[in-house]
Amino acid sequence: MRQVLRNMLQYGDLPFRDFVEVALYHPEHGYYRRGRSPAGKEGDFVTGPSLSPAFSYAIGKLIRQFLTENTDGMSTIVDVGCGSGELVRAVGDIENAQIFGIERGESIFDLPRNGAQLVISNELFDAQPFARLVQRGDELHELTVTEDFEWGEREADPRYVAYFAERGIELADGQFADVSLEWEAMYADLCRFVERGLIVTFDYGYPEDRLFRSRVRRYGTAAAYRGHRVSRDLLADPGEQDLTAHINFTDLQRTGERLGFTTLAFTRQAQFLLGLGITEHELFRPVQELESASIELMEARDEARRLVLPDGIGEDIRVLLQGRGLPLQWRPVFLAQDG
Repeated sequence: MRQVLRNMLQYGDLPFRDFVEVALYHPEHGYYRRGRSPAGKEGDFVTGPSLSPAFSYAIGKLIRQFLTENTDGMSTIVDVGCGSGELVRAVGDIENAQIFGIERGESIFDLPRNGAQLVISNELFDAQPFARLVQRGDELHELTVTEDFEWGEREADPRYVAYFAERGIELADGQFADVSLEWEAMYADLCRFVERGLIVTFDYGYPEDRLFRSRVRRYGTAAAYRGHRVSRDLLADPGEQDLTAHINFTDLQRTGERLGFTTLAFTRQAQFLLGLGITEHELFRPVQELESASIELMEARDEARRLVLPDGIGEDIRVLLQGRGLPLQWRPVFLAQDG
C-alpha cells in the first residue's frame, strides 16, 4: 500500500480525500478489499448486525410491517453496503419479498424493482472517502498528504468552498471539518431506485447545525479504528485501519425531500429498535426465565443490550427514515422526532 501511495505522491501532495479512497478501496491492498470482514469481535469495529442477532430480528419485524401495507405482489428489500451479509442471512426468506445485499461498486439499478422497495443501509455513508478541511482566516484550506506521509495544506477545492457557502455554514478560524461530496449523490441514487417504499439509514452523524458546531467539534470527527480502538493518527499504516467521519444527515434528508420523499423519523438507533420491538427477542428475556446462564449466553445478552443502552452504539448511531408513495395510514407512530 505504501508503494502504491508513493507512486501517486511522486506527482505532488495527495488530497487527503484521495488518500482515504486508496487506503480503503484499492482493489488489491485496500482496507475493505482484504478478503476478511473488518466488523465483529475479531475485527476492528462492530456494527448492529455483527454485534447481535437481535438487530436483525428487529429489522425483520420492520420488513414484515412494511409488507403488511404492500400486499400487491412481490417487494424488493435491499441491504446496501451489506459487508459479509449478516443481515441478509439472518432475515432469511420472507414471503412476498426478494432480499438482496450489495456492496460498494455494485449498482442497485441492476436489481429487480418489484411493486414496493425497502432499502436499508448500515454505516454505509461514513465509509465513503472524505476530505479534511480547516478554516484559516478568510480562506478554507484542504489537508493533503506529503511524500513523507506527513500533513500538508493547500487552498481548498472550490467544490468544498461551495459546499459550506450553499448551506450558510461558517467555520471558525482554525476549525476542522470532514466532508464527503458523495453523501448526497449516493443517497440520491437510493431515492431514484425507490419508486414506492422506504429508505432506512443507520449511521454515525448529526444534522449540519450540530455537526459543524465549533465549540463541540472544533477538530472535526475523523477517526481511525483498529482492533476496537480509536485513534486520531489517520496517516498510520494505510490499508490496515478503518478511516471514517461522521456524516451530515441534513444532506441526506434534504436530498430525499427534494426527490419527493417524506421524512418519517430521525431518531437514535436505540429508540428505533425499541419501537420495533427488539426486546421481544429471547436475549432480552429476564434471567430467571432462562433454562441456563452460561458465560456465552450472558455475553450475548450484554451485546444485545449494547444496541439500546445509553452508553452503547444505540445512543451514538442515528436513524433516518424516509418514505414515498406509502399508504397514508402507514406511519411509524412509535418513533418520536429526535436528533
